[in-house]
Amino acid sequence: MNSTAIEPTTTRSHRAYFGVFLVVGLSFGLVGPSISLLAEQTNASLASIGIVLVTYGFGYVLGTQIFARGYDRGYGNRLIGCALLIAASSFALVPFISMRIVLAIVFLMFGTAVSTSDVGCNTLIVWELKDRVGPRLALMHTMFGVGAILSPLIVRASDEIRGDAAIAYWVASAAIATVATVVLLHRAPLDPHLEKRETEVDISKKQIALIVMFFLAYVALEVVFVTWIYTYGIKTGLSKNESAILTSTYWIGFMLGRFATVFLARKSHGILFIQLGALLNIAACLVLYLQIDSLLLPCAIIYGIAAAPQFPLMFGFIGNRTSLSGKMTARIVGTAGVSSTTLPWLAGQFLERVGSWTFPTFLACTAATVFIATKLITNSFGVPKHISVTN
Repeated sequence: MNSTAIEPTTTRSHRAYFGVFLVVGLSFGLVGPSISLLAEQTNASLASIGIVLVTYGFGYVLGTQIFARGYDRGYGNRLIGCALLIAASSFALVPFISMRIVLAIVFLMFGTAVSTSDVGCNTLIVWELKDRVGPRLALMHTMFGVGAILSPLIVRASDEIRGDAAIAYWVASAAIATVATVVLLHRAPLDPHLEKRETEVDISKKQIALIVMFFLAYVALEVVFVTWIYTYGIKTGLSKNESAILTSTYWIGFMLGRFATVFLARKSHGILFIQLGALLNIAACLVLYLQIDSLLLPCAIIYGIAAAPQFPLMFGFIGNRTSLSGKMTARIVGTAGVSSTTLPWLAGQFLERVGSWTFPTFLACTAATVFIATKLITNSFGVPKHISVTN
């Protein structure tokens, strides 16, 4: 048992985890641009097809609460690989479904599988790289943006060729299955905290509540934008091509922001960039509210750059100050699932039933919450005295 906790076997699984985030970003980025095509496919309204976002998010939470705990039991890469194969199978089925309820069930399966692999990659990369994880964790999250930047263009190409999103979902399915195979061929890292975790005092309930507050707001800030920016563009008078470009522009900014995070993670006061990013998000929302066509692309790229560093910087901050386990990561990712279950659906209802002005207003509120939560977390952990150079 003692040797298990300290065994210095070298693993290189983090490279495979980069691939996981690449294909997860690709698949996640498909949902927003394809939502109107899915509505046509199932003969549903734009508002009612939003049920797939709810079931996807519910599945995301389900995966964190049931399956993701398997990482603490040593299932490692086997669990990630199997979850990805389920995700690939789910996406392969999407083009064949004409009933909204069946589509919702498939997205439930997909959400469960994605969250299971998400928790695994975020946990195991910390176990493998330990105090060297900061920049590589940021790079792993950067790969999410690299995958997502292609998604709107793939959906648009599929729409041009077939008049639906089938090709896009099949491409994503094939990519996910390929990466799943690669992960299964890698040896999983071991838990470095296996011996001492039982004797360690967990972080306080107040700190957990603040962390939940942050990730609840951040995921809404990111997911609401990417889910509905395409529809927002259409409602403000843009063509389908222009709306697809608007979505891809956001992902370009997001990718640039994630690349910048690789260097920001090395800074001693990296967490301050979260607050700066939240303020830039608010500023971009104020400009979006004005609905000036010439400013939409600059706002999209600025919003993406500002949003991208916030998750990995905060996750790295928490990982450097707690004994990160699969259970703790599941809490964080589960919070993300709750947010992606409810808030994108709520924002979509406002956008469809009230008006396009609600979109930037909703986003500005989430960004303000991120700013406040970050400040409270900073005060709670006493950051100025205890900031690590690896953060």
